[in-house]
Amino acid sequence: MVYLDNAATTKPSEKAAEAMLQAVTEYANPSSLHCAGLRAEKLITASRDNIARILGVNGNDIYFTSGGTEANNLAIFGTADALKKRGRRIITSKIEHPSVLEAFKKLEKDGFDVVYTGVLPDGTIDLDAFSQAVSEDTILVSVMHVNNETGVIQPIEKISKIVRETAKNCIIHCDCVQSFGKIPVKPEQMGVDMISISAHKIHGFKGCGALYTKNRRINPVFYGGEQQNELRPGTENTGGILAFSAAASECVIDINEMQRKRLLMADILIDKIEDILINGSSEHNSGSVLNVSFLGLKAEILLHSLERHEIYVSTGSACSSHKPQPSHVLMAMGLSQQAVNGAIRISFSQYTTDDEIRFAAEKIADEVKTIRRYM
Repeated sequence: MVYLDNAATTKPSEKAAEAMLQAVTEYANPSSLHCAGLRAEKLITASRDNIARILGVNGNDIYFTSGGTEANNLAIFGTADALKKRGRRIITSKIEHPSVLEAFKKLEKDGFDVVYTGVLPDGTIDLDAFSQAVSEDTILVSVMHVNNETGVIQPIEKISKIVRETAKNCIIHCDCVQSFGKIPVKPEQMGVDMISISAHKIHGFKGCGALYTKNRRINPVFYGGEQQNELRPGTENTGGILAFSAAASECVIDINEMQRKRLLMADILIDKIEDILINGSSEHNSGSVLNVSFLGLKAEILLHSLERHEIYVSTGSACSSHKPQPSHVLMAMGLSQQAVNGAIRISFSQYTTDDEIRFAAEKIADEVKTIRRYM
């Protein structure tokens, strides 16, 4: 099997699996007052501190969630509720993950002044348009670090500078689900107040993520318990958290190596196939994602034809794969309908080998030629 859908989820690592198994013996509720509960609580605290160390932040500012979607929702709705008396303008981009876009659409229905800023053809935020959108009463900006469909890295430091110059009380949130563990993620250096991260994108398990929020300037979304300073109540997922920490410790952040893998795949495809487009900036890219359009065919047909060879890719975000809609990311970048319809996402992990890339590229070329022949 050649698994090239790592932007959707990754295979849990052995270290993560070993850490998860700790919860089989340390299964007590971390909130319990007895010594068994205290042992579970200490394991969670150590995991929190480890992730905080990797991020270069204080462990008290890390809140575990059920994943990236919950972390994004908590950041967005929690900020909007906390700061709604200071202003009503909130800003995001047109290429965000659905867990961000849908949250902003809900706030728009609730009366917030929402701006969806556009992107340039290379997939990076249009900084001129973004700068014009920021006003003094802007209370929240949410822009992702690495796009989940193209791998393009957004200029977060420049975005933060623009915001700080105009909107003094604005909270800046960054969806780092696709960047954490792949490229350096340091909230303080990025100039952001909150970031969302997820375990199963870095060889941890599904069902666990975290929100970093500096000095907790947001309101809770859930109620019913005192866990995690009441910001995210509910019994903690001990096994998932321990595995998250173990997976984070294993991440080898080598952007040059990831970009090399992306370029290797792209070069083979360009050499063997006519009428293809590489979508998104290669200069500003994490290397973890290659988005390529095969003109004249439907990507879904190619995806299923590759399954016969046990090669797994995707046509875009896994969270919207069951909706019969074109990629909102590629549409925002100005691609033609033909290019959007023929686009697949090939995503790599630190464990993807060159042999796997070459094998997959050869089979993709063969299948594209076969499909075109019978169209």
